[in-house]
Amino acid sequence: MRDEPPEKPTDAEVEALLAAAKATRKRPTRGMWLAAIVVSLACVAGLTYALVKNWDAEPDRSAVKSASRTSSGGFGLGLIVGLAAGIAIGSTLALRKRN
Repeated sequence: MRDEPPEKPTDAEVEALLAAAKATRKRPTRGMWLAAIVVSLACVAGLTYALVKNWDAEPDRSAVKSASRTSSGGFGLGLIVGLAAGIAIGSTLALRKRN
């Protein structure tokens, strides 16, 4: 037995949904924008300092290893840590907005 596919929404239904979504969406606060700018500036400043300080330095050849001699957990571990941090931050923001 096959289920019938759902009907396509009409243009009026789509417009009503978009209007409702636009009305309920909260704009980011000024504090959130300020925090994002501060974090961005700190990252740019750190990168600039590192580049200027080490511009003429010779690369450290002892840090270069072949893939066969290194453990394969670096990328995966970073991905897991980033995912966990994203979930934690997102959950915290969602719970904060609900209350």
